[in-house]
Amino acid sequence: MNAFQRFAARLFFGVNSTYENANRSPRRAQVPGSAPRDATLDLTPGVRSELVRRSRYLVRNSGFIREIVGSMALYAVGDGLKPQAESSDRAWNRKAEAYFNRWSRHADLTGRFNLTQCEHLVCKAVDTDGEIFIHKVMQGDSPRIQLIESHRIGDYSDSEGFVDGVKLSPDGVPMAYRLLRDDGSHADIAAAHILHVYDPDAPSQVRGCPSLQHSINHILDEMELLALEKHAVKDHADITRILTTARDTADDGDFQLGGAPEAESSDTGWLQRILGGKLVKIQPGEDLKPFESSRPSPTFTGFLEHLRRDSALGMLPFEFASDSSKLASAGVRLTVAKADRRFSYRQTLLIDRMLRPLWLWVIGHAITTGKLEAVENWTEVNFTTPRRVTVDAGREAQQNRSDVEAGLKTLSDHFAELGMDIHEEVEKRAQEMKLIEETAQRYGLPPQLLFASFKQETINPPVTST
Repeated sequence: MNAFQRFAARLFFGVNSTYENANRSPRRAQVPGSAPRDATLDLTPGVRSELVRRSRYLVRNSGFIREIVGSMALYAVGDGLKPQAESSDRAWNRKAEAYFNRWSRHADLTGRFNLTQCEHLVCKAVDTDGEIFIHKVMQGDSPRIQLIESHRIGDYSDSEGFVDGVKLSPDGVPMAYRLLRDDGSHADIAAAHILHVYDPDAPSQVRGCPSLQHSINHILDEMELLALEKHAVKDHADITRILTTARDTADDGDFQLGGAPEAESSDTGWLQRILGGKLVKIQPGEDLKPFESSRPSPTFTGFLEHLRRDSALGMLPFEFASDSSKLASAGVRLTVAKADRRFSYRQTLLIDRMLRPLWLWVIGHAITTGKLEAVENWTEVNFTTPRRVTVDAGREAQQNRSDVEAGLKTLSDHFAELGMDIHEEVEKRAQEMKLIEETAQRYGLPPQLLFASFKQETINPPVTST
């Protein structure tokens, strides 16, 4: 194929193709965009900035979007993701966890946020801006983190090697990030000091994209339509009655609330004094009846629901975020299960891109400075997530107990689903059991009277042969 043939193929792609969905049709609008290319060429700095601007507007002004973003942070982060060290030294694990938890109380460089609050901010930023940057800095001899919002990383000068504020190696490896200051200057921060938290949609994507970018126009249209409909409802509420007349014009004396009696009609003031209430006198050929508004109509409210349902796709189930009144029991379980998978995926994203690197940095610094000793596999760590969302707490709790007793589930998995640390829970239980034994001995009582878990074993006497 020569150059002209290649040019013609690109020019007339999709014409008379055996793939029907690739053929052009005058009955359909053309799909915008160029031929397939890297995501960095489609998500340009201008496009990304406009998406972030609109997304932030919706989070601030749309209750539906605010609920989705807030629910994701509430259920995915909860009261924080807690570390569980998994080195070969159990005593060291407890010391390392305690050290990291103490550090997390003052993790933010500005001193305004602890680590749990930072996790909430990061989770919300992933949905609102599509990304957030965490700068690892030293404040004296203590590691600290600085949260950098997406608009603070960019490159307005189109420097060589930078793609939207990210300097890439020839192989596409991030080398540095350009921080934009208020005075117009910038500073290049080495990639080793930056944690870029985002959920990529393509391998060639360098910057994040708001999770709700696909629904921005839907929600904006909904807000505009709802505002116009509210104005219409207000106008209709201001109209109480309608006068229908067969005459060309209506005079100001059509509505009479009393006054001087007319010669050929009844005195309305006299009738009001006898019957009470208010009487209206109208002329022959006129009809006065109350105005009944049909706005908003059921069709309009159903249209708004369709916009919201389509907007929620790809984020959280609509029924979970807004209205679950139409779901049956099976539908509720399916909706909660889908939402739980979304929360689990977001937790994995936060752990892999934020928390595990912070553990290596903070604990590694403690080992380097002699605050903790180095042990084998000190880099191995897991994180306990909040309690999973469920609609059958009692039934699932009973099933969990049965699985643990049958050996089908470990205690570690059981406590992890409840957002607990097995080491802490077993330690607490041992202390409680010891307290019950000592109290029972002090008062001369069987321990099972104080706690049902103490089972009294009956030892059968040996059988002697005669």
